[in-house]
Amino acid sequence: MPDATPLATLAMALLSGAKNDDPTLWYVTRGAAATAYLLLTAVMAFGVILSFRGLEGLMRGWRVYDLHQVLTLLMLGFVGLHLVTLYLDPYEPFSLLKLVWPFAETYRPLGTALGVLTLYLLVLVALSSWARRLLSTRLWYLLHLTSYVAFILVTIHGLLTGADSQTPWMLGVYSGSSALVALLTLGRIYFAAQAARERRARSARASSLRNR
Repeated sequence: MPDATPLATLAMALLSGAKNDDPTLWYVTRGAAATAYLLLTAVMAFGVILSFRGLEGLMRGWRVYDLHQVLTLLMLGFVGLHLVTLYLDPYEPFSLLKLVWPFAETYRPLGTALGVLTLYLLVLVALSSWARRLLSTRLWYLLHLTSYVAFILVTIHGLLTGADSQTPWMLGVYSGSSALVALLTLGRIYFAAQAARERRARSARASSLRNR
């Protein structure tokens, strides 16, 4: 049986932080948010890599798809921890309504609204992955494209609402993560365009051979 002591310690720290001026909740909230963002970056990166043609053997060997799924679950778990600690925070408590409705919060309303919208998009993308066999390929693909929207929205959310968003280390996290996702996406577009050109060239050669 796994040792439940760390979980019990964390629960006690959260509860005690909610009752006094202990900054534990704030640290857990910000740590959970930053960890969820880094995990989302990794999920996005592996998701883009999965679309690269010619790497099927490498991806099978490294179990990239399985890693992609595990990281998604971890990311959602840290998002959940972020929401729980926001609810318990005695300084700026968020009610359940504020956590699920984009326009209910008056504290930095734009950034908060973007965070709630991001939550819905992330849940939608995750559910579409688990229900992939029930969806058409086109619908699944379109739903997965919204992960790019979610990544952009959550980056803006962090910059607008994060208490430490302007610190050098957090700005480095945002800029580095955004650069990685952007570079991989450009690579995806390049390889997709190259594959399309090759298909057109093969089709043209086959058509010319038939017309001889």
